[in-house]
Amino acid sequence: MENIIKEILQKENMLFEKITKATSGFTNLVYFVDDRFVIKMSKDDTIKKKLDKETSIYQNIQLPCIPTFLANGNLQDYQYLIISKLNGKSLYSIWHTLSKAERQSCIKQIASILKEFNKQDYNFLSEEYKDLDWVEYLSKELKTKSLTLTEMGFNTQDIDAFVSNDLFNLFNNNTFGLVYNDAHFDNFIYDNGKLSLIDFDRVRVCPIDYEMLIFKTMCDNPSKFASEEDEENIKDEDYLGIYEQFKAEYPEIFQDKNVETRIAVYQFNYLIGQAIKCKDIEWINELLKNFNK
Repeated sequence: MENIIKEILQKENMLFEKITKATSGFTNLVYFVDDRFVIKMSKDDTIKKKLDKETSIYQNIQLPCIPTFLANGNLQDYQYLIISKLNGKSLYSIWHTLSKAERQSCIKQIASILKEFNKQDYNFLSEEYKDLDWVEYLSKELKTKSLTLTEMGFNTQDIDAFVSNDLFNLFNNNTFGLVYNDAHFDNFIYDNGKLSLIDFDRVRVCPIDYEMLIFKTMCDNPSKFASEEDEENIKDEDYLGIYEQFKAEYPEIFQDKNVETRIAVYQFNYLIGQAIKCKDIEWINELLKNFNK
């Protein structure tokens, strides 16, 4: 694999001394070059599709808080993307060491970064990543989950009634934007008090309050998105109050009077999908009970 990377760097006329395989994330396709560049590469069609999306984002969005696009292309059936490497550590890995003031500064920066990202022009993005008929999208998602749950023997009458009677009124009024859609602490890089944002393969166009799906899920369950090496340092009490601060820093997301219900529906749809995939009966029952409430 290192020989392929050397060929890519030579093709792009990029000088280098050391190539290091990443120890987290997509470790089979991410490499660091001299601690200056990041190369993401793959032969897998699914990952190539993600690389296409990330490449388009780096080429069309220039924000100081994200890595800089350097090159992309193909070599020997490999598709690759080269971006600048950011200094620092994931926010998850150092959150337990920060003071109250430092944490408040981080949440303020996260709100500012997401607000700026949500405002970006999204016309460049492929149509398959634009969910502009939001009622139709959510209706399809919940109906699919309901059908699967019914086949598994669960009572889904409350989900079906919600889709028929309540979904349209709750989700027909939307403020659309370019949504990052992965706002947990492993994707924010902390360097001397300053935050940057990485990994854009989940980006989509949809209502901006959807940005809260991952962020609030992390606040509710702080260790959910953490890497194994960070889990031992995560304490629930260190994450108390950050959702409330975020709401104060980015009030535009929370303008709709039913926004918390909307976010709860997003979380249910996301988590019930994971529970179904895991065939976790106890978790499914818990989620259905909470949804019924």
